Amino acid sequence: MKSLRLFACVAIILSILVSCNSSKNTIKNNKNSRKNNPAAAEAAVKIGKMLDFLATDLIGASGQKAEVIRTAEGISITFQPDFYFESSSEHLTTDAIGILDDISSVLSQYPYTEIFIEGHADSSGNQWNNKKISEMRAKTVALYFKAHDVNADRLAIAGYGATRPIDSNRTPEGRRRNRRVLVKIRANEEKFLASKVPAKDSEK
Repeated sequence: MKSLRLFACVAIILSILVSCNSSKNTIKNNKNSRKNNPAAAEAAVKIGKMLDFLATDLIGASGQKAEVIRTAEGISITFQPDFYFESSSEHLTTDAIGILDDISSVLSQYPYTEIFIEGHADSSGNQWNNKKISEMRAKTVALYFKAHDVNADRLAIAGYGATRPIDSNRTPEGRRRNRRVLVKIRANEEKFLASKVPAKDSEK
């Protein structure tokens, strides 16, 4: 019996090692294929530039009232509900509307991107209510974008409640950071590369 358990453990370890090596090889192969394929490398540079320009425009549009970060996958924007939403509500504040107007205007100028909007909450209170309000806040932002010339086909939402904290819920500051709406922006590579994008977006 012990030998069978030992054999099973060894088999599991070997499968994990094989999986890790396979993942590393896939990453290497992707890098090598780009090096060996000038067209793919050129496309990656073009997409990267478009996202860089978009990030710069979003930083300007946010007026330091949102955290805009250029990531390896695209761009993330974090809205703190204390500024953007009325207390315990999905309704936007007056101050938030001007910022969202400017951000919507920027997003409408970059049609070859996809936008995923996540609502998050802290762990205080009723968890079902937390999930509901996080989803409603994400929906509110999506509907605002849609009403301001951002195509609905580019938008998707989710409400995660308190299930994805980024800080401790034991402190007021941690809970404040966990209450957030996160907007993730990615390039729709196929549509972007198939389009004849004006110089403003690809070469500025």
